[in-house]
Amino acid sequence: MRSINYFLILLTIAFYSCSASEETTQQKEKKEPDVYIFDDIQKDAVNINDTTKAIPSVEEVKVEPVKVDTVKSEQPISGKRFIIQLGAFTTKERAEAFINENKSKTELVMNIIYREQIKLFAVQLPPFATREEAEKTRNNLWQTPSFKDAFIITVE
Repeated sequence: MRSINYFLILLTIAFYSCSASEETTQQKEKKEPDVYIFDDIQKDAVNINDTTKAIPSVEEVKVEPVKVDTVKSEQPISGKRFIIQLGAFTTKERAEAFINENKSKTELVMNIIYREQIKLFAVQLPPFATREEAEKTRNNLWQTPSFKDAFIITVE
């Protein structure tokens, strides 16, 4: 009788462990594209719950453009532009807060663009004519911790 009880217990454990592995396999098959969202602003910089302080609009946040040494390229690819993206946020307010927090760290103009494909507000720099210019600027931005995730987008 005792051995039958042990057998039933082992059979029950085996049954439940097999169904758990099926569920894990089903969850792994549902692959959605990974999207990284930069919503980790410091609470000291902007108190999100404080509604008494108004966040300035994008027009008020514009910074004077920096004079960038241009890298001479043989021939720029016609029609292509290279944009540096600094971050992507779920709300326009968070994108504006990012610009306010970081406008003193660079003289580059930061713009907020709503990207329909990813349904996020992207903070981007104006387009560059050559990839070399964009790479040089991006590499300089990487020296600042706030911009360590900056990357280049190529648009036609």
